[in-house]
Amino acid sequence: DIAPAGSDLARGLDAIHAADRNFDPQSFLTGAGAAYEMVVTAFAQGDRKTLRNLLSRDVLAELERAIDEREARGETMTTHFVGLDKATISDATMNGRTAQVTVRFVSQLVSVTRDKDGEIVAGDPKRVDETVDIWTFERDTASRDPNWKLAETKTAD
Repeated sequence: DIAPAGSDLARGLDAIHAADRNFDPQSFLTGAGAAYEMVVTAFAQGDRKTLRNLLSRDVLAELERAIDEREARGETMTTHFVGLDKATISDATMNGRTAQVTVRFVSQLVSVTRDKDGEIVAGDPKRVDETVDIWTFERDTASRDPNWKLAETKTAD
């Protein structure tokens, strides 16, 4: 259901399954969707503790820098997660012992950024926006830790 037989994606998913017999693409997508909502919400709230558990070092540094800059400007961000419309695996590879899975998320969000005086500087509290993000998760398949970390983020054009 995830990938056409014989496709690069199917071969990538098979390679990950060969390295990690517990890997199941459907279960992975369920977990990735939950992680997506947690990361989006934690970023808006400036919740660094939650982010630390979900992100690679590089992505964590990038998001912490954005949170620090937002806080330095005296801005606050609120994000209401309306729903995840679709999550699809678009790529899957093994890079040595590291499994990498890229997911395309289509979600509905209401996001607003306010300045220190409470004035809106970005977003609209009455508008639901469709957001398309492409996130790559990775996991060392030789590790006993079953958790995947967000290793790369992009916003679709």
